[in-house]
Order: sequence, then C-alpha cells, then structure tokens
Amino acid sequence: MENASKALIIAGAILVAIMIISLGVLLFNRMGGAAKDAANMDEQEIAAFNSKITPYLGNSIAGSQVNALLQYCLSSNMSAVNSGETYKYITVTDETGATILDKDSTTFTRVTTGGKYYTVTGTYSSNGLVTTISIKQN
Repeated sequence: MENASKALIIAGAILVAIMIISLGVLLFNRMGGAAKDAANMDEQEIAAFNSKITPYLGNSIAGSQVNALLQYCLSSNMSAVNSGETYKYITVTDETGATILDKDSTTFTRVTTGGKYYTVTGTYSSNGLVTTISIKQN
C-alpha cells in the first residue's frame, strides 16, 4: 500500500511538472509574437502599410482627402492599440506643430474645409515606416 501511495505522488508530481513546462512554452510563444516590432517587418509589410498613406501625401490635397486620411490614421492607431503593435502609431500635426491625432486619440476634429487645399508631408522612421504626417494649408 505504501508503494502505491508513493507511485501516485510521483505520478502527480510528473503531471504538475508537465503542466508547468507547457505553460512556460505557451507564454514564451505568446511573448515572442508580441515582441515583433518594426525592425522585424519585411519590406512588403512596410510597403503595404505605407501604401494606404502615400496617396494622400503631396501638394494641393483636397480637404475631403485630408479628412479621409485622418479617418484612416485614427482607425489604424486604434487597431495598433488593440493588437499591441506600438510601432504602427501615426501622429498627425498641423502647420503650427500641434498634435491633431496620436496613439491616444479616439476621435479628431475636422481641420479641413471644403474648397481649400493642403500640403501633406510624411516623416518616415529609420526602417521606412510612415510615423508622422504634417498638414499645412496652402
């Protein structure tokens, strides 16, 4: 009877050890995925991210297009917050340098009006990802 008791204790200890190891492997895999940053993005991912923004960059951009860009940046930032992809935040500033939109924004005030045109420029990070957009009225 004593041997059976010891065998059950050993079996229980082995099961607990397996569960702890499995939990460690699971946490390691999840943390590895969350640690992915802009340095690990390949050129195609960067190009795909930037391709949604670059059509709005340039001189003589209509106010409606600027508002569409702001709406895209807001949804992109909210998506980045939800997924933990902090390197994908886009900050938008006006001609005075005041922040219109950033990672903490949940809404924005329209800064453009119909019939006016704007110069929209982008600032890129060291890996080529658009990180800041500046809007200046022409």
